[in-house]
Amino acid sequence: MTDIFELFSGIGVVIDDEIDEKGKTPNGIQKIVKSIKDKYIPLLEYKNLPGENEISKLHSISFLILDWNLSEIRPTPEITITENINFIKKLHDICFIPIFIFSDEDPHTIEVKLSEKEITLNNTPLFIKKKEDLDTVEKLFNAIQEWLKKTPPVYVLKEWEKAIREAKTKMLWQLSTINPAWPRILMNTVKKDGGDQTIELIEMLQNNLTYRLSYPVLDINLIKQQNNNNIDKNDLRKILECERFIQKESLPKHPFAGDVYPDIIANDDKIYYINIRPDCDIIRDAERENKEMYLLRGEIIDETKINNNNNETDYITFDSGEFIEKNNCCYIAFIKGNILQLYLKDLKIFNWNDIKDKRIGRLLPPYITRVQQKYAHYIQRQGLPRIPKEAIL
Repeated sequence: MTDIFELFSGIGVVIDDEIDEKGKTPNGIQKIVKSIKDKYIPLLEYKNLPGENEISKLHSISFLILDWNLSEIRPTPEITITENINFIKKLHDICFIPIFIFSDEDPHTIEVKLSEKEITLNNTPLFIKKKEDLDTVEKLFNAIQEWLKKTPPVYVLKEWEKAIREAKTKMLWQLSTINPAWPRILMNTVKKDGGDQTIELIEMLQNNLTYRLSYPVLDINLIKQQNNNNIDKNDLRKILECERFIQKESLPKHPFAGDVYPDIIANDDKIYYINIRPDCDIIRDAERENKEMYLLRGEIIDETKINNNNNETDYITFDSGEFIEKNNCCYIAFIKGNILQLYLKDLKIFNWNDIKDKRIGRLLPPYITRVQQKYAHYIQRQGLPRIPKEAIL
């Protein structure tokens, strides 16, 4: 069974106007706060919503508890609701954390108000309960346990954060113990090698961190879905695409292998180009004004040809989770929801400054690495005579 207390063991924030009332019988929020503190989970306490300057500093908290009505007026005034929703949206812009809304009001009423502003419980880590229903630590964390089963992204996030935190701490202590000046030493090494000091230092740290991760054993019971047999095909494609292709909005300004461009030459919406030039070469061109990109041309395939025995010339075979490729092409699934066929014989060189504003995203390793390897094999191939059809069929 997953230890809920361990998952939410970081610093939390609680916002409630009645949090510090003294000399009275403990109310709902005070019982909830006591239950959390009894588990040695530290809390920052606010009686009002944090100001603009404070909100931006909340990016690293573990969770947040919000009282829906921070006024003395009943029912909750519209202006208070608007302020709550704006606050939640601002938090969403800087972090992905569970937000627990505890209120004296009916949870359904709150859900309706949120949905009116396009915040739904289906795709947002929100947990809404009445304070009176969670007056003991057992009730609180049992409810959270059940909620996690319906909100697997939060559970995976917490386990992932824990693994990264432990690996990062060990790595930084090891480096600092060897020599506190390790950032300068590594950056000088990069400089002598002719690379971009900032990019390569961050890449070194990220790669080192990745290989130090101790992968947690996830509680499958908290990830299972009731309707996992009815996953929409388009949703499945979008999730797989997100795992292997990053949209341009999330990319740094620097070029790398895997950068994807629409048709640069004829503006054909079925044509794409993918950069296969190695990162090390691109980074070492950082000081040059004219950085060259080696782009392979690709085309969106006609998916009716997949496993279509009636099409002898353009037949595309998909078997056991992969496309069976010819020597002169390879397939990429998915970019912008489409499957691309890359033509290894069609390589073009472009200047980065001429095309950087047209980039739409980046194909990530190991997918771009496989394309690079396939191309390397293609340009070193030994041509062989074709076998007559009559000798086989």
